[in-house]
Amino acid sequence: MMVITKDNPSELERKKNLIDTLYHHSDLSVESISYQADMSIKQVQGIIDKIRKKEALEVLVEHSKTPVEKIMTKIVVSLESGKTIYDASVLMAKKRVGSLVVTSKGKPLGIVTKGDLVKGISTGVSFKNVSLEQFATRPLIYASSRQTIEEVADLMIKNKIRKLPVIQQGKIAGIVTVTDLAMFLSPTRRPGLTESIFHVITRENARKR
Repeated sequence: MMVITKDNPSELERKKNLIDTLYHHSDLSVESISYQADMSIKQVQGIIDKIRKKEALEVLVEHSKTPVEKIMTKIVVSLESGKTIYDASVLMAKKRVGSLVVTSKGKPLGIVTKGDLVKGISTGVSFKNVSLEQFATRPLIYASSRQTIEEVADLMIKNKIRKLPVIQQGKIAGIVTVTDLAMFLSPTRRPGLTESIFHVITRENARKR
């Protein structure tokens, strides 16, 4: 299999164009595209990642001024900080949600996600004896209901998070996830485009929220 170097830039451009075409106009896997382009899977994946990121930014520009309240999920599961990790896991399972906002006297304090619970299990944390005040990810990173999709996306990218609570007048107004952005930004584009792009953007050192 050919390894592309800087010594043959024209060949690299030809292969990039081929990969771009196959990615957008076929259902081939990365492995199949790699075979067609005569490049390593790692090289092909890197090129596809760059294509996705470029397209994501273009889509974000198109909808940059749309208020976040237009796409946020308004029903947010929350639990007081005095409750335990066990209480949170039971509530999340009952409500079938991937996260909940931890509050203190009704005010947003932090967040707990399924990823946090999995990590807690692997490290042997006592679910029934540790409070959410101790366990939650703090301080809470959040958006204002007045912020735009562009600003919210920027917050998620900079902080490498996949769920962002929205606060209005000190209270929880909703929550925005990568999936919400995907559904809004790419309904007529390649299925799952925006979600896969945010996977790329937040992949390195991402906290699994």
